Amino acid sequence: TGGIIQGFDGIKKAYETGKGKIIVRGKAQIEDIRGGRQQIVITEIPYEVNKANLVKKMDEFRLDRKVEGISEVRDETDRTGLRIVI
Repeated sequence: TGGIIQGFDGIKKAYETGKGKIIVRGKAQIEDIRGGRQQIVITEIPYEVNKANLVKKMDEFRLDRKVEGISEVRDETDRTGLRIVI
C-alpha cells in the first residue's frame, strides 16, 4: 500500500474540523523497453484497493478495447514489492 495524496485542502480541513476528504492515488512510472515501446509500471496502490480486482478490471478494459494501445497487463509482484506492468 501507499500512494500520493492529492491536494492540501482535505488534510487541512481534517485537522481543523475533524472531517475531511483526502484523495489518494497510486504511484506509477513509465519505462522504455526495446522496440521503441513504453510500459507503465505501478509500484504503489492506495489502501483498501484490491490488487487482483484492479488487474482484472484493467485486463477487461484491454479485451473490450475501451483503452487503445494496451497489449497486456501483468502482475509481477513478488516479496520485494508491488509491480503491475501495463
